[in-house]
Amino acid sequence: MINKANETPTPGEPAPTPQYAGFLARGMAMGIDILLIHLLYFCCLCAVVAALWAHSPHWLALIPSLLMCLLLFLLSFPLFVAVYFLALHGWQGQTLGKMFLGLRVVRDDGGEVTPGLAFLRFIGFCLSILPCGLGLFWSLVDQEKCAWHDHLAATRVVMK
Repeated sequence: MINKANETPTPGEPAPTPQYAGFLARGMAMGIDILLIHLLYFCCLCAVVAALWAHSPHWLALIPSLLMCLLLFLLSFPLFVAVYFLALHGWQGQTLGKMFLGLRVVRDDGGEVTPGLAFLRFIGFCLSILPCGLGLFWSLVDQEKCAWHDHLAATRVVMK
């Protein structure tokens, strides 16, 4: 029997089976994350352009600086994405998209995700999307709704 006050199983009773997040919920969370990442990154780009514009004596002198800035931003985007996922998964066990949808990444045993495990999961995610996203679609047929990166890092995405 589960104690409703703190929702912990009484001694001798098995822990309740977690409700795993399905492909659609995980995809919607990823969509929210992608939107937020691009919006935040665009705001950073606009702030840099505004700072350059304010310190430029003439708009023609601004063009080489803008092109160099754009090149640096394009090269730093993968790092920005990695920091977003690693920091949020390692710190909270969920990204902003997962927070919005009530999803959480946990270890197989239900424990918290460590920063090292978040890194392993991110590397696995990169491998999951390489063969046309096949590793992500694996969660459609997996019994625990796990993608390849979940299996690699021994994590699960559960509903809160």
